[in-house]
Amino acid sequence: MRTFGKNEDFIFEIIHDIKAPVIGIDYALKNVERDDFLDEIYKINRHNLNYIENMLNLYSLSKGKYCPKIELLNLNKIVKEEIGILNFLIEEKNLRIIISTDKADELIIATDKYLIRQIILNLLTNAVKYTPYGSSIHIIFENIEGCFNICFKNPYNKNEIKKCSSKMGLEIVKKKLKALKGKLRTTKTDDTVCYTICLKCL
Repeated sequence: MRTFGKNEDFIFEIIHDIKAPVIGIDYALKNVERDDFLDEIYKINRHNLNYIENMLNLYSLSKGKYCPKIELLNLNKIVKEEIGILNFLIEEKNLRIIISTDKADELIIATDKYLIRQIILNLLTNAVKYTPYGSSIHIIFENIEGCFNICFKNPYNKNEIKKCSSKMGLEIVKKKLKALKGKLRTTKTDDTVCYTICLKCL
């Protein structure tokens, strides 16, 4: 894993300082009665807060300072919450989110809540960003031989598939999954791509 230099340490300090006012906005919006407009602002701010947490945790991972906090989580519930955070973007592109699972109540694994949220948000954000207007994103849950898989499958423009394949975000996802003893698998066809999170289940 790459190390951070002095300039990146300085950037980390700035990001750390930015986190405080964003948390303040989050707290204020969470504790007031929200209309549709304020609710959208709340979701956008939550997205920004997750993004900041993402960078801070990546820094901690690179320094070997991040210690995963393992707890029992329902991944189906977490995925739906992250979809809610991106709802303003999903509606803007007129996208459909289709979740496929037969056993939603049994999708329980022991993992780190913050890392898995950031992993899911990263892959979901990419899917929303690169999926053509009016298309569908399929999220497929599978429990295969003791491994829990979540596939984010969506149509891509062929040129966008090549462009996305080299995205730094995927390397960040891999690093975080490594900390959770998980893997990222990529499956492509001529017009779709599926990024699959593979984790050990209970």
